[in-house]
Amino acid sequence: MSPIESPATAASRDADRLTELVAAIQRTQRAEDVDGFLALFAPDAVWVNGAGGRLLGIEEIADFTRKALPGGMAGQSVRYDVTDVRFPAPDVAITSVDQEYLTADGQSFSPRREGRPTYVWARRDGDWRIVHGQNTGVIQPADETIAGEDAATLRDIVANVERGFNENDAELLIRDIAPDARIVNAVGAELIGREEIETSTRKALLRAHLRDATAHYRLDGIALLAPDVAVAHKRAWSTAEAAERGDAPEMTALYVFARRDGRWWILRRQNTLVAAA
Repeated sequence: MSPIESPATAASRDADRLTELVAAIQRTQRAEDVDGFLALFAPDAVWVNGAGGRLLGIEEIADFTRKALPGGMAGQSVRYDVTDVRFPAPDVAITSVDQEYLTADGQSFSPRREGRPTYVWARRDGDWRIVHGQNTGVIQPADETIAGEDAATLRDIVANVERGFNENDAELLIRDIAPDARIVNAVGAELIGREEIETSTRKALLRAHLRDATAHYRLDGIALLAPDVAVAHKRAWSTAEAAERGDAPEMTALYVFARRDGRWWILRRQNTLVAAA
């Protein structure tokens, strides 16, 4: 830290750097770049993988990685999202991460294949290196699972919303809105019923700042609350590139879906802007 740099500024800069390094884990794993992946670890690192295998030191980590990574990403991809960064000491950091394996075209598997890795970092030779880490696979409770076909349908519904926003297509934006839906938009206005939602949507698309804006959505946490009721959370960025960089989402939304007459509808949507850090 320079003499004129505050601790808060230094921590913010370090948090940005750690987010970049987690993005490097994602990038090197996708590319099956063994050397690039191993360069992120300290020589004395300890890693417990998702199968519970404990690897002591860079040699054991390297031996495992050289066997597992080449060819390991065939037909699939992976995504890492940093959810928390902590500094228990100036030169020690902990990052919490949401990990999800995806199809080659970036779609979630059904059932989803997720992990919750934690990385402990130490500052070594002017940069951060992983000194301890552990991954745990996510097992969804039985009462929260949803059929793969239904999950895909809900993702398609939200994809319609994204596409409608990006293409200024009001019909796509309201296609899956239930007649009795309620929406609380990002500025806190409550819209009641499909007719009011449609009117507001068409007016909004005439405003330059929305007409020229773009969006990228990710739908997570799909859960079935009853045979015909599901909930999910959406994270939104202006661009896919921002999401891939690991930037914090700019907005989140709660969705409640209801199945009626053999199809799914958006029954409720609540949007919240994410305050800048």
